[in-house]
Amino acid sequence: MNHLFLGALLVGCLLLPQAAAAWDGFDADSTDLVELTPDRLPSAGETVDVRSYDSDTTQTCLVESVARNSRTIEVVVRAPDGTRRTLVMEGR
Repeated sequence: MNHLFLGALLVGCLLLPQAAAAWDGFDADSTDLVELTPDRLPSAGETVDVRSYDSDTTQTCLVESVARNSRTIEVVVRAPDGTRRTLVMEGR
């Protein structure tokens, strides 16, 4: 009986939709909280999804540069409308 319960629990956990991992930070100009998807350090020329918590919107942006600091990482992205945003992310 115990094995049946554990098996059902394991199958249930595997079938639940998993949230995509995201990388948290903030916009340096507006101080809006943001998250980057995928959850890894991007390189210049890649595209990332930037979700702004304050406006509850998501944009696909082009990464222009990535700079490491002592505790943070600054990711400069260009939005589809041409505006540049500096995102300050948690250090890795």
